[in-house]
Amino acid sequence: MMKIRLIWLSLCCLPLAVNCQQPNLLANNSFEDYNTCTEYHAQCAPAAWFIVTTTKVKWPPPKDGECVMPIIYDNIYAPMQGRTFPYTMTLCPLKAGKEYDLVFWLYTGEYPFTHLDVVLTAADPTRAPSVIGKITPSFSLSKADVTARDNNGWMLVRRRFAVDEEKKFFLIGNVMASGSYPRSVEKKLRKSGHSDILFCIDSISLTAADTAEKGCNSYAYTHSIVYEERHRHTRHIYLDSLPGNSIPLQSSHDTLAGIQPPPPLFIPPPADTLLVPGIFFSTNSSEIKAGYARQLDSFLVKIGVKKPARIEVNGHTDNTASDEWNDALSLRRAASIRDYIVKKLPDLQASISVNGYGSRRPLAGNDTPSGKARNRRVEIVLTY
Repeated sequence: MMKIRLIWLSLCCLPLAVNCQQPNLLANNSFEDYNTCTEYHAQCAPAAWFIVTTTKVKWPPPKDGECVMPIIYDNIYAPMQGRTFPYTMTLCPLKAGKEYDLVFWLYTGEYPFTHLDVVLTAADPTRAPSVIGKITPSFSLSKADVTARDNNGWMLVRRRFAVDEEKKFFLIGNVMASGSYPRSVEKKLRKSGHSDILFCIDSISLTAADTAEKGCNSYAYTHSIVYEERHRHTRHIYLDSLPGNSIPLQSSHDTLAGIQPPPPLFIPPPADTLLVPGIFFSTNSSEIKAGYARQLDSFLVKIGVKKPARIEVNGHTDNTASDEWNDALSLRRAASIRDYIVKKLPDLQASISVNGYGSRRPLAGNDTPSGKARNRRVEIVLTY
């Protein structure tokens, strides 16, 4: 295997950098917990952080624990887009008019540190087009923010900042337009057979500067949400619209006793989605009723005309039965629709994936018959 020289970014939370009375607002801050992504059933990113990485990185030696998180800082030929930027939902909203302390370790290897951008948003940042050079960072970190260095090349970075309106998402990376790079950098990357400039993240601390701030009622609940969501390769999955009412609290991470989850969130289907209502199936069955096959065929005509590059078939139920039953039933119904599509449009077989979400992503409340009926469905999400 070709050896690739990596340049890493490390964010970490050391005792000297953290006020022990303040809760860290970023989950999995040392990146020790890893996510097994839903799409490929393989580890692809640190839990709670929404970025696609390929491996657990253990070089350079971590400042904390055993794992670090690689991110693409830039590419000498093309700008970065999409989920190459690590981001997460803050465990408590950042309040307007309040100050916060960001502390982390940074390792850039042989690449000189110039800047690193932080983007704070109210909504999931991947909703906006990732156009490099057209995103305005909330603030940028520079050499002036480096307060200490160790003998291995790690730099301790500190910044106190204020927010002018409530923010719920934290993104870090290089969102500036690509510049020209020294020939020495280009030569090293060419020699390695890789054009990406990579940084590495290890641990990070984001805390309220005001010692009177003790967290929020949704702290542990939000922690469970960002840990539970495991999509890393699917469009239309946004952290700000997850139906949290079915995600249980994880007591091992519950630092605030007596927390109750907020009211359930109901989300619309993604754009360009075909809805197959539950009435297409027999009760508690994945068998498609014969009388509805013709209507399903009309859906397939639309799919054939659109010629999507990827099709995701997602099954959903109401909350009548147990979670285990609903998960299995929703997956069987999604698979049944997948099989029907393949039978009619065999050329699309390789582009179809299926998921069963049970009752976790309702369109409406489950407290009325009409709400339950809306929640019993299969969504066919088309991506071009």
